[in-house]
Amino acid sequence: MHLYIIAAYALLIWWSQERPFQPPVDNTSWTFVIIAGQVAALWVLARMLMKLTLRRLDSSQRDPAWVQHANHRHILVLRAIVLAGFAVDLTLTNWIDIVTNIPLPFFVPGLTGLFTITPFLIGTILVLTASYPVDRAIRLRVADTAPWETHDPVWSLKTYLEFHIRHSLLTVVIPTTLILICYDLATHFEKTLVQWFRIPYATDLLLGASACGVFLIAPWILKHVWPTEPLPDGPLRRELELMCKRVNLNCRDILVWKSGGMTVNAAVMGLLPQIRYVMLSDGLLSSMPDKQVEAVFGHEAGHVKHRHIQFFLLFAFASMLIAAGFVEILYRHARQPDAWVRLSLAEIQAMGFAFIMAIWAGAFGFISRRFERQADLFGARCVTPVSNNECKVPCGIHADDDANNHEISAEKETSRPQSDPMGGLCATGAGIFNDALHRVAQLNGIPLDEPSWRHSSLANRIDSLTRLASDPNSLTRFEKVIRHIKQAILIVCVVGTAISLYYIRIDYLNAASN
Repeated sequence: MHLYIIAAYALLIWWSQERPFQPPVDNTSWTFVIIAGQVAALWVLARMLMKLTLRRLDSSQRDPAWVQHANHRHILVLRAIVLAGFAVDLTLTNWIDIVTNIPLPFFVPGLTGLFTITPFLIGTILVLTASYPVDRAIRLRVADTAPWETHDPVWSLKTYLEFHIRHSLLTVVIPTTLILICYDLATHFEKTLVQWFRIPYATDLLLGASACGVFLIAPWILKHVWPTEPLPDGPLRRELELMCKRVNLNCRDILVWKSGGMTVNAAVMGLLPQIRYVMLSDGLLSSMPDKQVEAVFGHEAGHVKHRHIQFFLLFAFASMLIAAGFVEILYRHARQPDAWVRLSLAEIQAMGFAFIMAIWAGAFGFISRRFERQADLFGARCVTPVSNNECKVPCGIHADDDANNHEISAEKETSRPQSDPMGGLCATGAGIFNDALHRVAQLNGIPLDEPSWRHSSLANRIDSLTRLASDPNSLTRFEKVIRHIKQAILIVCVVGTAISLYYIRIDYLNAASN
């Protein structure tokens, strides 16, 4: 959900800045009729799809997985409809003019944008509301086969909406609105900023710096948006803290992510150790053995140790450079007298927006899925047994040709690959992590083969980890692919930055000469 919310905000900022044409619907009454009609049609369609899903679920007592696949596709379609409806509101009606002309006693940065995006947020909440009965039915089905130990099997509509609004909507809306506030301030004082810095791109640079600042403080914001509390002292916390020391992971705190026991998940957020938090949901802690919790914690630690957050930021920067280069090529070609196609500035910008969305839809998903597998690998290494006697299956890591009694020296124990990102993979450690993935799927009511754009299906991840544990050559090839992905991102960033600085210098010199 997060990326499509970001897409809505990006569309809002682009249209607010460019406004390439006047909307065909320039009547306030008709605009409200269109928006109200969209909301009503969305609600009717969502209810129809959810009722269809419930009927299919009732008729699939033995294997409801295919029904859940269909339900997830329905939700994706509904979210796409909400985003498309918001695009219609922006581009084909005078909705943004209605909001902009609301009389305010003084300038309030970000307020107009927040009002403008309200139809999109309402549509998103309607989709959540309509999907609640299906979520409830699936959780009841899970409770029949794997009863929860200390919590009710389902949550109320109020709790369900509160959780998803906090964790799905506000997780993105609050940081993005802060960036929108910075954008409004930069736009409002654009002339002053250009005069101060004497750079024509001063507002863009300031906006980029503001976005980086918001990203840095986002973990602190989300710590308060999500209901959290420090993990109490006890054997589990002490074991996790020992793991942090063993793998050299620095974080501000380990938090319990309170969801009423309804979510079995974990998360890590924070670029800097001073504001980095690792979160473990209460459902995870109450429903899984400590060893599996350690495996999940190790997965989150893997994201930090392999610098996935940093490379995601670099990917975002690289995608912007690529899209900007694409737009610049089209713009310069369109200005040539012998151009093979004539494009307006609005058409070029629309193509650039579609191009960057295509990059994220394809390349980001490809990279994210492999980063998830690398984090899985790290999580399995974190629960690798330190003793041969603890390894229950044939394992090359714990094979000891010099001793048949499966005893190892203290020196070998301290050198186990659990903290070594380039070490081997123990089959027992992989099995512990795979059991944790099975448990997560069971308790969350997720089919093992449910595809995921960012994470791959759980079945795919389990098969991948099993293969890496049994075939050292596959492990070597996988780690080589990861290195090549990171190198490619760095090369694009360096080359793209150099080319951008070259053209910025040319434009600056031209502006100075004029």
